[in-house]
Amino acid sequence: MIELSKSQKKIARELIQLGLQRECKSFTDKITKLTNSSEWKIGDPHEIYLKLYKKVISFDKKIARRYNGLTGSHYFLTVYGLFMDKVLTVEDIACFDVEVQNELIRMKNLYDTDNQ
Repeated sequence: MIELSKSQKKIARELIQLGLQRECKSFTDKITKLTNSSEWKIGDPHEIYLKLYKKVISFDKKIARRYNGLTGSHYFLTVYGLFMDKVLTVEDIACFDVEVQNELIRMKNLYDTDNQ
């Protein structure tokens, strides 16, 4: 695994923040779409609330696992996870030096089941 330099860690922190923003945007878009659907307009309000609550709790756990307590030694793997999950794109990781970009792409190609 690659050890990121101080300047590469700064880039990683920015990409991790971008990833968090994108994941939250995606989640809020899904919630908006769900709450505007006819399924959410009818029925028991308490049941609807519970469904929404469960979705928020589930998302919160996912976000907490990925972002809480993150230290520099975990930046590369976090960026890799975001890249694998298609939260970050090839264009996003282009701000890394070539060695880091190549390693991220190599690892993605190695483990990406969509490409096999």
